[in-house]
Amino acid sequence: MIRRARRLPTARQLQLEGVLLAGGLRALLLQLADPAVGHGVARHSAFETDPLARLRGTLAFVYVVAAGEEDLVHRVARTVGRAHRPVVSDAEAPVAYDARDPALQFWVAATIHDTAVRIAEAVWGPLPGALADELLALDGRLATVLGLPVAEWPSTRAEFDARFLAASASLRFDEATVPVVRALVAARATPRWIRLLMPAYLRATLGTLPALRPQLDALAGGPDLLPLARRLAPATRFLPRSLRTLPARRVLAAARASA
Repeated sequence: MIRRARRLPTARQLQLEGVLLAGGLRALLLQLADPAVGHGVARHSAFETDPLARLRGTLAFVYVVAAGEEDLVHRVARTVGRAHRPVVSDAEAPVAYDARDPALQFWVAATIHDTAVRIAEAVWGPLPGALADELLALDGRLATVLGLPVAEWPSTRAEFDARFLAASASLRFDEATVPVVRALVAARATPRWIRLLMPAYLRATLGTLPALRPQLDALAGGPDLLPLARRLAPATRFLPRSLRTLPARRVLAAARASA
């Protein structure tokens, strides 16, 4: 019997696949669980009052770095850099942080990359080595355009996995970050349909965060939806690519228009 070869997107196409948005909550929870990131968000972000503005800003940055013209990439990176400049802890802060810290730039980009790989493999199956290597290099720009030295982004998947595992060892939520997570899950300043979907979204995410699950279980309630999400994920690859990339194209168009 002749087996059909899988039709895989290229690495650049993968970066624009809308299904990767399904991992947004996982990446954000991993970011907030880094004490320095979590405390910086708790102290400086309007996350609770306008979460969609943060989401739009993050998506614009990710998609512009992935597929925008170089002048637009640098313009958006400068905007992010200006926003990060005042995000610095004071001397009395229980956790020191600086949004321009290369370690934090690495961690934020690493959570996006690790999550993207997980979602891509749930949809298309294990990625060939060359494709996974190229995606790793491309996703590294999310950190390097903000100032992370290129040499500090892992050059191999084994190096990335080792650094990701090492950084994960210190993840936790504390008295400053738990309220941020609760506000994220409550999604009060969002349309009603988002608030209704958020508990199920969280229940489909928790299984990918075993180290954080004990602290998050109380917020989720209900059955574990990760097995269902994994069964449904492969079906998304049969959608027209024009539909699968619609979020990316709309965000890119808005970024180009505003520039």
